[in-house]
Amino acid sequence: MNAVAKSSQQRRTLPGGGSHRRLVYGLALESDFPLASVGETPDVGAETAIRLRLVPSEYLQPRVEGLEIDSEDWIRHAALGDGSVYMKIKGIFEAIVAADGRSVDCARLAEADQGSFEANLLNFVLSTALTQQGEEPLHATVLALEGGAVALLGPSGAGKSTLAAFLIGQGARLVTDDMLRLTFADGRGHAHYGPNRLKLLDEAAQRLLPGSIAAGYFNALSGKLMVQPDDAVGSRRTPLPLAALFWLGDPTDEAPAANAVSAARLGGLELMRVLTSSAMNIRDHTPQRLARQLRFAERVAQTLPVHALAYPRDYELLGRVADEIRSIVRAS
Repeated sequence: MNAVAKSSQQRRTLPGGGSHRRLVYGLALESDFPLASVGETPDVGAETAIRLRLVPSEYLQPRVEGLEIDSEDWIRHAALGDGSVYMKIKGIFEAIVAADGRSVDCARLAEADQGSFEANLLNFVLSTALTQQGEEPLHATVLALEGGAVALLGPSGAGKSTLAAFLIGQGARLVTDDMLRLTFADGRGHAHYGPNRLKLLDEAAQRLLPGSIAAGYFNALSGKLMVQPDDAVGSRRTPLPLAALFWLGDPTDEAPAANAVSAARLGGLELMRVLTSSAMNIRDHTPQRLARQLRFAERVAQTLPVHALAYPRDYELLGRVADEIRSIVRAS
């Protein structure tokens, strides 16, 4: 029996059915296993957008035999012949996301604790499913403040989570960390709520949100603590209008002058560069994806101000950075 036939037979014989439903990132998810980090909401009132099925790792192997995958990359990623996408993070999970992005077969690897498995699944797998469905999720941390929401963009190490923790300590509410699902309605951009968890390095967590530290780590790769800020508002269903996006830049960029805090609005090619470098699922770089990213950047430019935020990475300056953000939000 060839690999394709064997895989088809396995799909027919594996148990299915999603008994758990929840709303996250504005999406109705259905799964045949619980997700402790996202409360179940059986009355989501929406058609299921993505179905997650837990399968043995061996079940995925016939579909990926013979693939050429960079074994040195921390995340293994490959497009399969039928348009689906294979992903694996060593020690955490492996998964195949369907070509239409509406179903995922995922395997939890034996080394993974539940928190790491869920956090990575809801980040990397869902973002891939969304790009398969034609959306453009961004790598961002989003906070509610001043009656709206702001998104902090930037590569890992740029300081997004540290600045977010400072703002939360001043009364802001965490909307989502790591992945922003941005949709458009009534001429505005809207941010959808993700799980209420923020990953922080130990020093930042201890200094800025000591009362929110939860047990466990986000994953072995990041070595960051997973913290859960207080969320007195409760409901995380309704998306929030975005007031502005802030690009924190590359941590290898030349540092600004001592004690200087500045923000400059971006446009043109620089805005395009920032948005494409903030994309999730960056290993999908087909011409069709690039064309879609150009259209997405154009819509963002027409809808939202995007500012480059420059400041030395110094805890003592975070108050001034927060003031700069709030002044821009009030003026928008």
